[in-house]
Amino acid sequence: MGTKSDQPDVVVEFPFVPREASRPQVKPLVILLQGPVGPFFKVLASTLKAAGFDVLKINFNGGDWLYSSGQDTLNFCGSTADWASWLESLLEGRRPHAIALFGDSRPYHKQAIGVAQRNGIRVLAFEEGYLRPDFITCEWGGNNALSPLRGQPLTQLPAEPVETFQPIKANLFRAMAGLAIGYYLAAAAGAVFFQGNLRHRKRSLWSESVLWTRNYYRKLRYYAANSRSMLDLIENYEARYFVVALQVHDDQQLLRHGKGWTMERLIIESISSFRRHADPEHHLVIKVHPMDRGHKSYRSFVRDQAKLSDCGDRVHVIDDGSIGLLIRHSLGLVTVNSTSGLLALNHNKPLIALGDALYNYPALLPDNGCAGRAGLDQFWRARPSAVPEAVEAFKARMRESSLVNGSFYIRGVMEETCRRIAKRIQEARDVREAPSINVKPALPVPLHYGTSTARLSLVPADKPERFS
Repeated sequence: MGTKSDQPDVVVEFPFVPREASRPQVKPLVILLQGPVGPFFKVLASTLKAAGFDVLKINFNGGDWLYSSGQDTLNFCGSTADWASWLESLLEGRRPHAIALFGDSRPYHKQAIGVAQRNGIRVLAFEEGYLRPDFITCEWGGNNALSPLRGQPLTQLPAEPVETFQPIKANLFRAMAGLAIGYYLAAAAGAVFFQGNLRHRKRSLWSESVLWTRNYYRKLRYYAANSRSMLDLIENYEARYFVVALQVHDDQQLLRHGKGWTMERLIIESISSFRRHADPEHHLVIKVHPMDRGHKSYRSFVRDQAKLSDCGDRVHVIDDGSIGLLIRHSLGLVTVNSTSGLLALNHNKPLIALGDALYNYPALLPDNGCAGRAGLDQFWRARPSAVPEAVEAFKARMRESSLVNGSFYIRGVMEETCRRIAKRIQEARDVREAPSINVKPALPVPLHYGTSTARLSLVPADKPERFS
């Protein structure tokens, strides 16, 4: 049943729900916020509908709209200051079974999680896979330092054996880059409609284009040097070097859970501490994150810091190649809270995490409670190892509750990935809980933010429409 609102050409439609005891069963609703770049959330919406759910997708910019428009979509064009009250008003209309989002630290998503918690609504948070490229991260409540894994004991393995998985054999970076180009072009073009949008990274389309061009240039320029360095380290310095894993400098997990560490500070303090406390025969490898290679000039910065510490011949920089291979042949890993720490645990290598990380357990990071500079100074020679049984329990728990075999970006496996997610949502549903529907039939739902009234359109949103 639909009705015209007091705004021209806006239709507000909700299912008519009789108040009698014989009212028909209402499907559980899942609200989708921002997803990964590309059509993944559109495929997920179709999969959830086929599984018996109602779905509402909310778009925040032209990139969201490009991949998810039409029926059952809604365009929000307000600011972050308006967002929480706007969402609260929407939830008064119909209480969803779950809210799904990609990136729990994005400005809109942080507020949405708070609103959901106040209303007793579960949040399914997606992230790039803790173990890539074969898995995506899919957790109730949050990711990384907010992961539900943080509250689980590591004393025993799951009761059920962990299922085998299908390896993802494709170039993940290339697939993601192709989808990202379309997403950011559409986001720039749609800025005139989505004027209130705040991106989680403060980068303009022009600067992104320049920096990613520089990223590709540096990949080609240093390809041979990176390959030589990798081969030299593995063949001639095996078990005689440490790895420092850098992260994307403005990654939300680093900014939110990094305890104030920046990549420049990590480089400076790692080199200085290594020079004063490590064995003179050992070497240090600074591994630059390939997605940050064009945004930061770490090569010259590392060389300068190594010269200042008088250990230039023992410090190496690599910005391409397999970090897993580097870690496997190393003495240990230093990071803030990178998921590369999981590779160190998997290869039974000593690990220190200077920030708040997913794997901050005493059994996984022994003697790492002080972390910081003091812990770093001790790490080079003490090199404590994790308890093997705890590592196996942690990996099994992670596979069981935090990972889904699949990909956000490889089209050939998107549908199967979404079916696995829909199954997880279905399994989590409490069948004893009746949906709460408070919307009066055939009436528009005003959503107020600031001094204006937002217009709500659940069907269809074929073109971006500003809420004014």
